[in-house]
Amino acid sequence: MVIPHWYRHGMAELPLVIALCADLMMRSRIESGLAIAGYRLRVVGGPTRLAEALADETPACIIIDLEAGDDAIATIERLRTDAATRGIPLAAFAGHTQEHLLDAARAAGADPVVARGQVAAGTGKVVAAAIAACV
Repeated sequence: MVIPHWYRHGMAELPLVIALCADLMMRSRIESGLAIAGYRLRVVGGPTRLAEALADETPACIIIDLEAGDDAIATIERLRTDAATRGIPLAAFAGHTQEHLLDAARAAGADPVVARGQVAAGTGKVVAAAIAACV
């Protein structure tokens, strides 16, 4: 059996991903996917908590659930225009039928922007794509 890196060396050494996500089921799926991919997760419930989390630590990536509230697109725009956060990889997701939200997130600067199912099935791949998009 292969022992994961995070188990041998402790969770604090893993790169951080901050997720703005209110859906408890998605939180669990994101956390599981990130643990497998070698990341630790900090979940925040809204833009104010996201700002507080970013004041504490610089993450390897930010993931935003576009259906978490009315401020999701404005939050992406702020993150992309603020000098302190514009270089942080940022991914966003919503249900595949929420095309208006997906399109608005792309226009605001999130990359990649994916369907909820893609995040649930492969959070590590979504984070890797976001990091690659920022390089």
